[in-house]
Amino acid sequence: MSPPSTTAMPPPPPDLKKSSAPLPDPSNLTTYPEGGTRAWLVVLGAWCGLTASIGLYNTTGVFSVIISNTILISSSSTSIGWIFSIYAFIVWIVEYYQILLAFSLLTGLGSSLLLTPAMACVAHWFDARRGLASGIAWTGGGVGGVLFPLLIQGLLPHLGWAWCIRITAFILLFLCLISILLCRSRIPPRNRKHATSPWRATLPDYRIFLDGTGAMAFTTLGVLFVDLAYFIPITYLPSYYLSRQNLPISSTISGSAAFGYQLLAILNAASCFGRLISGSLGDHFGHYNTMIISLFLC
Repeated sequence: MSPPSTTAMPPPPPDLKKSSAPLPDPSNLTTYPEGGTRAWLVVLGAWCGLTASIGLYNTTGVFSVIISNTILISSSSTSIGWIFSIYAFIVWIVEYYQILLAFSLLTGLGSSLLLTPAMACVAHWFDARRGLASGIAWTGGGVGGVLFPLLIQGLLPHLGWAWCIRITAFILLFLCLISILLCRSRIPPRNRKHATSPWRATLPDYRIFLDGTGAMAFTTLGVLFVDLAYFIPITYLPSYYLSRQNLPISSTISGSAAFGYQLLAILNAASCFGRLISGSLGDHFGHYNTMIISLFLC
């Protein structure tokens, strides 16, 4: 009787070998800190970023009055409206195309590049308290809307247009530096299957709107309409006040027109409480429910 034959088993393929690198724990990604020093410092960084971006945009009503009544006097209101509909530094520019390029394109693009990461990083650290944390960060837009109109009103008659914009730019630079230092992401980005290079992986993916129901697309469109309903009136509020009061161009900077600047600051100060309260209510009653009620009251 011949002995049983023994054959050596082939080694497992390399892709089936156990990797020495530890796999990431999924629970660490789905469990949010909901607080702590690191998380609240991120909120502070987002607050500074929103103060510089949304706070400056909440001041466009003041820029609209100054540009239309002191710099571009010969331009029509329709032409000037294009500047703020597109939405930085405006120091030596006195022509329409210069203001359009510098204020509308550069400031609008820069604000968007600052706004989106500032808000996205807050969501990395909060889930159950995300509305409260986001509301605190969004109060920066109201604070900036109080600071910059009053700053321009106080500096413009004494220092002139150029130095007024320079000082505003230094404040924005300080806020942006703090935001860059404090804003940090916690969840690593997902790998894009169809991305051919690392920089392409950072581009927006249009496929998120093709979910089969259209929910994401309609939600995005609805938020767009909400933003338009908010930012358009606040841009023309001081100009509307001056026209209703029949104030001359000479009173644009100070005097009887001073309340036009203060009215914008009062509105932004009140928005700080609204953003903080609505964010906290959203955590308890639902963010969409809170937004619907807020829009109905507005």
